[in-house]
Amino acid sequence: MITREQAEEIASRVVRTKPEDSPGTWKLVEFDAGWLIEVPAMFDRSLRGGATCVIERATGRVMRFPSSVPPDRILSEYDDVVSDGRVESLGR
Repeated sequence: MITREQAEEIASRVVRTKPEDSPGTWKLVEFDAGWLIEVPAMFDRSLRGGATCVIERATGRVMRFPSSVPPDRILSEYDDVVSDGRVESLGR
């Protein structure tokens, strides 16, 4: 199990910025399976091609979902949609 603080560090690597460096650019939304990285632009339905990432609570694994899987569905039906995502490689 990872902590919120660990999830914030992982999210900083995914987004490539810390939330305090650019306030309002992203935040974590906690739900049962972990944390969804919320980037305000991803909720703008006029934008196409954006991905949504989730940091899984159990392992810290980052899953990237295509724009065809809406964030609200990820939050409410994670077990059903996890197979639609792919593991995000963070590199070092």
